[in-house]
Amino acid sequence: MNQKDNLTTYEKAFELLAEGLQKSNKYKVGSFWEFTRDIWSAGFEHPEYFKAWHVGKLTEEVEKCIEDGLNYLAILPRAHFKSTILGHAFSIWRSLKIQGSANILYLSYSDTMAKYHISEINKEVNRNPLLKDMMTNRAPKADFTFRYDTGNGGTAEILHGGLFSFKRGMHVNGALIADDILKDPESPLALGQMNKIEDHFLTESLFIPNKGVPVVIVGTPMMPGDLLTILEKDDRFVTRKMPALDPEPGRRVLMPELYSEEWLLEQQKAKPKSFASEFLLQPHFNTEAYFDSEDITKCEDATLRSLPTTKKYDFPEDVDVFAGFDVGKKRHPSHLVVFKRIGERVEQIHQSWLDGWDYSEQIEYLNEAAENFNITKGYIDNTRGELEDRGLNRVWHPLSFSLKSKNNMAHIFEQYVHSENLFLIQDSRQREQILSVNNELKAPETPMGHGDAFFSIAMALQAAYETGIYSVQAVGDLQEFVHGVEPSLKYQNVDKNKPEKLIDFDKKVYNDNSKNLEAPNPNCTEDFCGPSLWVPARGLCLYCNYKKS
Repeated sequence: MNQKDNLTTYEKAFELLAEGLQKSNKYKVGSFWEFTRDIWSAGFEHPEYFKAWHVGKLTEEVEKCIEDGLNYLAILPRAHFKSTILGHAFSIWRSLKIQGSANILYLSYSDTMAKYHISEINKEVNRNPLLKDMMTNRAPKADFTFRYDTGNGGTAEILHGGLFSFKRGMHVNGALIADDILKDPESPLALGQMNKIEDHFLTESLFIPNKGVPVVIVGTPMMPGDLLTILEKDDRFVTRKMPALDPEPGRRVLMPELYSEEWLLEQQKAKPKSFASEFLLQPHFNTEAYFDSEDITKCEDATLRSLPTTKKYDFPEDVDVFAGFDVGKKRHPSHLVVFKRIGERVEQIHQSWLDGWDYSEQIEYLNEAAENFNITKGYIDNTRGELEDRGLNRVWHPLSFSLKSKNNMAHIFEQYVHSENLFLIQDSRQREQILSVNNELKAPETPMGHGDAFFSIAMALQAAYETGIYSVQAVGDLQEFVHGVEPSLKYQNVDKNKPEKLIDFDKKVYNDNSKNLEAPNPNCTEDFCGPSLWVPARGLCLYCNYKKS
């Protein structure tokens, strides 16, 4: 037998272990740490990640809390296995440890999100050779039902519930797991809603478990004074707070197995506000301005002047021009901005406020700007469709405002602001309207505007981002780093030893508005959507954030 024959793959090792367990018919689940490290990890592509320092610390602490009759609160960054460990793995371990039948409630802000977690738990158990041998599925064929014989004389059932929709009077004997109960997937939460969450959880949810049954809460804070902040001071809970950077003295990175310090610092530089909240666990009030005054003033260049639309400009071939137009209502103006890009420098060359203009006048003005500035691509706010079918130049693309589209634009705007490559015209009204937009991407309606400059600039920068060579774009969007894949690990060929280059955005139009069966969303009709924006291995489109189920 040569040395190569002695090598054992993870898959072979797990098969041998499962065979041994089957022969002995004795399932020793062990401690939560042992279960997570040695059994739960068997269902994942990278079982070595479950040996990470913070995984051991979390699992040991939550088990100690159960022994001491206390509850556990884990405040953790996005994409650091918090749900996988303290939600999914814990629910299975707890079910296997209880003699007889056990029921566990998996609670999220919405029942839809809770169902998603149940679906993921089912998938994780079904692909785990050890757990498949330990447990027998007794549930009907449904993604959102978890019911298994555990081999210890009982049945394990994991129920799902939304914070405000679970059945009153329900009680569980296994555990209550509250996973991201602050997050509304449909819209940002206002301060009043946060207060409602706090009141409901403390007066209703905490009484679902039977006496002595543990409560495990895991999440990322949303704003100062939210439920997680309050529970940090609650004597009924042991709290563990672990930011992605500097989680404790002498330890720089929380999970270096997955994220390098260099990559994390890149995210912080590109999106400081998002990174502070999502990764450093430093939340902000939604009523705060999206940008600080300093953020915008440092981008302003006193030498820049707004060029008139009436003159024809002959820019060099290596210059691209982009624009954004926020359509106003009768109560506030429309706003036009135009930028030119030379290399990585993105420079504002025009802005104008169209106070009291009718729509025909606005169309004429936009077409004049498109022609004389030779605009490469521009976006207009088409939420209400005021300018549809009025003869707009083809360089203008309609964009309907939704929570998703506004968030995408805002994140791109944020990247440019912190890139040191964005140069704005120094204008007090423009600055005021940018700073009037808060973290909920809302602004007060005033005669001077309704945050119009923020959105017109954001649309122009999105056009530039989509069709250009912007150096910060490799960072990816928030959706991507929420899912926790470092760029150096994310875009890979089939040959894992040969990384593929990061996505290259170019000017090619890929979609002819027909079905493309290879796309994550085959029904997509967006002009810009194409193969360079798809991550096939994850069924993800980086343009619209569509994720194949």
